[in-house]
Amino acid sequence: MKPDLQKIQIAEQAKENPLFDQRESGVRHTPYQAETAFYNCIKAGDSALLEHKMQEYLQSGFVVGRLSCDPLRQIQYLAVASVTLATRAALEGGLDELHAYNFSDRCIQTVDRLQEPLQIIEYLMQQAHALTELVARARGRLQYSPHVRRCISHIDRCLHENLRVSELAEICGVSADYLSAIFKKEVGMPLRRYILQEKLKEACRMLENGCSCSRAAYILSFCSESYFIACFKQAFGVTPHVWASRNARPCTKTDTEI
Repeated sequence: MKPDLQKIQIAEQAKENPLFDQRESGVRHTPYQAETAFYNCIKAGDSALLEHKMQEYLQSGFVVGRLSCDPLRQIQYLAVASVTLATRAALEGGLDELHAYNFSDRCIQTVDRLQEPLQIIEYLMQQAHALTELVARARGRLQYSPHVRRCISHIDRCLHENLRVSELAEICGVSADYLSAIFKKEVGMPLRRYILQEKLKEACRMLENGCSCSRAAYILSFCSESYFIACFKQAFGVTPHVWASRNARPCTKTDTEI
């Protein structure tokens, strides 16, 4: 279901005394409890319940304060507040700070570029699902053993480096053979394949933001651009150049300064 901007009511109309106006009209902000229920879906990593709550909002509407007299800024300010609250919910749900704050920054930068209120609302809906999935993934990691969790955390933080199993094992305080064995048993794939998978996912984001194929290969510590292209094509069925042409979005200077 597509969002309807008419469903978003603005509670504060009178600039001099908005409280008086709300009392007279009976139109007040959406109750805090309803907002909390929505953000708790993100905190729990529950995509199905999030979709249900989102549909409730779209059908019944919700009420916000007047943040600006300009319609575009009104939605932009609402979006920034929503992203901030969603990020806090994700952190409480177990998403690490590195991913949570970078997710927040990217969302706000995108909202700043969008010029249509409806585009912003649709974008927020998409990103709410994406954030919820990140939380679900983070919560799923809690079932792993401490060594595997530490290994994954280090990979996340140092993805641009040339990650070696022996070095990861040393960081985790176990042998390389032991780490490889428990990682495959718990995660369901070999450690080296997981590292490659995460690097290629990051490559997709970089290409989407306008990074060149050669620079992505260099930053992610692939041994050569040709090897990077071969790995990318095997994983996604197309070359990085083709993928970028299909998925590139308008970027700012900030996007390309990776």
